[in-house]
Amino acid sequence: DAVAIFGDYDVDGACTSALLARFLEHHGTPRRIYIPDRIFEGYGPNAAAIETLIGEGAKLIVTVDCGTTSFAPFKVAKELNTDVLVIDHHQADAALPEVFAIVNPNRQDDISGQGHLCAAGVTFLVLVAAARELRRRGFYAQRNCAEPDLLSLLDLVALATVADVVPLTGLNRAYVKKGLQVMHARANVGLTALADAAGLNQAPTPYHLGFILGPRINAGGRIGDAALGAKLLSTEDALEAARIAQLLDRLNKERKAIEAAALEEAMAAADRQVE
Repeated sequence: DAVAIFGDYDVDGACTSALLARFLEHHGTPRRIYIPDRIFEGYGPNAAAIETLIGEGAKLIVTVDCGTTSFAPFKVAKELNTDVLVIDHHQADAALPEVFAIVNPNRQDDISGQGHLCAAGVTFLVLVAAARELRRRGFYAQRNCAEPDLLSLLDLVALATVADVVPLTGLNRAYVKKGLQVMHARANVGLTALADAAGLNQAPTPYHLGFILGPRINAGGRIGDAALGAKLLSTEDALEAARIAQLLDRLNKERKAIEAAALEEAMAAADRQVE
């Protein structure tokens, strides 16, 4: 049965969507990533998108980096007999949507002390728990299937952690330290293509995550196709990765030019007021 991944359009959303997609693919589960359009759909799940995903065959919808306050869209999912799992890190009210489960360290009833994690950091822990449960049930042994190499996914968690500007303490610090080592090995086809498109030819540092790679993924959500980042980070096709990375690099240049022009116009307007 297909799983629909509904993500946010920022770096954390793209990384988290790709993280979950890679985990599902390893287990042979069909998946579909849906990233809403920043302008036309706004942040978080909407009823029309939920209906579309269910109509396309989704038996489970997992929202990542969003969904904690999405009451109306999830009511639609319930009416259509489709389970929803929310994995998020945004602040939650006391009242929560009626879904199968909401994993969020910033729920008011959560006592984990992990409220500083970004969505990718939370999702990584969900995948650790899922793999452990599958192992306990004999899933891997019965199918003669290798367990997923979760540590190899920490490059995505590190990128999301730095780009989402969460505190680099505790588990986040470990994520970034190990994730940078994983990224340096250049195993993720999409991240490698993005680094090459950006001219990054040295061992990655937190600076490179926050100011070189992150902005390029964000550029898709700001002035292009919001799904480009998640597509790039989840693909195993080197040619597709190169194409998307070069497109994101160009979009990022356009974004910077637009911002520079807007700043110049604002400064000129301010100068006229002073005169």
